[in-house]
Amino acid sequence: MNWIILLLFLWAMRRVYVLIRDSIRSRKGRTVRVRYKFDARQNRALALAHPIASARALGAYANPKAPVPTAEQAQALRASLLHIIGLRASMQDDAIKAALPELLRRHWFRIDLDRLRADDDPRAAMAFASARVAFAVRTAALLGWLDPALQWEVLYQNAQRASDCFGSWEEFGAALARGRQQWIAGARADSLGVAFDETKLAQWLASGDHPWRSLPWRGEVLFAPQETSA
Repeated sequence: MNWIILLLFLWAMRRVYVLIRDSIRSRKGRTVRVRYKFDARQNRALALAHPIASARALGAYANPKAPVPTAEQAQALRASLLHIIGLRASMQDDAIKAALPELLRRHWFRIDLDRLRADDDPRAAMAFASARVAFAVRTAALLGWLDPALQWEVLYQNAQRASDCFGSWEEFGAALARGRQQWIAGARADSLGVAFDETKLAQWLASGDHPWRSLPWRGEVLFAPQETSA
């Protein structure tokens, strides 16, 4: 029995060490591995924005046990998130909390897509929008702006849309890379995202540690509209 207790103690100490290490790295702006610790359905919905979450070193993005964003992280994310969502950068938290739920219920599917140009590739734009919606909605919940239940409702709808539009992580990732390129080329800002190309995408898909390799693209239905009686 003693060795079992020792193993449990060592496991617990390692978990504490990882959390403290990630918190310190996050505060120093160093790379923090984004670990996916929710259930399979939730992880699939969140992984759409993995390149953004990884670039922002946001350990709590997909891990409910990780430290919440620091005050410095929250401040760095705030203006960009409000811009993506469509709210004024000058709004206070109480006003954001009051306005955001209804805005997302009515307009989440229009985020970024209402800024398309005539020569934009629509599939690339869809992948880019799907990633940014996932990151913005999850981060809004982490910052306390959004109820967790509504967060998941929107995330599932967004992920189902992406699942219906693309056939694999490879297809989605390639479209996302093109989508960000065309967004930037059109003089539209993306201070949260990160550029990557086909070579980088291939490396991600070959790495067992990357969610786009370890998580299935297909699975249970992410979101199914409720049937209404005639």
